[in-house]
Amino acid sequence: MLDLLGAFEDMPEWEEIADQLFNAGQTLNPSELHGALVGLMGAGFNPDDQFHLNQTLASVEKAVGVQLQGDLVDVVSRVNLATMSAIVDSDYAFRLLLPDDDDALEERLRSFSNWITGFISGFTEGMTVTQAAGSAIQPEVADVLKDFATIAQVETDLQETEEAERQLEELVDYVRLAAISIVQDAINHRES
Repeated sequence: MLDLLGAFEDMPEWEEIADQLFNAGQTLNPSELHGALVGLMGAGFNPDDQFHLNQTLASVEKAVGVQLQGDLVDVVSRVNLATMSAIVDSDYAFRLLLPDDDDALEERLRSFSNWITGFISGFTEGMTVTQAAGSAIQPEVADVLKDFATIAQVETDLQETEEAERQLEELVDYVRLAAISIVQDAINHRES
């Protein structure tokens, strides 16, 4: 199994990744990038393996239309390992990479929608790559993907109220737990 204890503590913040992407001339939302990485993991990609890392980089480029080179490769590798470490952590350390709670609700909702879109794109790209190995999408996963597609349509121009904050928190938690479940299933399938 992965020897990544503590690697999730090295997860860059949303702002740091946004700056890296911007400095590289990319307009991709960091949440979408993170969602794509988690989606690839859900399709069976293993970030602890050099072959899969190279495959992940190529698949992320296809899934979200970004050019990964130079410092971005290092950032994506770091995010990839930190994410898997958090997913396998027994304390459920995994969190969606989203802007801080202090940021405007509209920005957080847009990034949340981007994360889900990234997940679906990454998962789809990952399944396309691994389909040759005979992988099939489980009915439970298909249901979650349908839920995700619906949730991704969230309105981003809501008024900042306690109710809107609570609803966002509930949706984020549902997506977080569903993503953990999908990735854990992929890990178990890979190990068996």
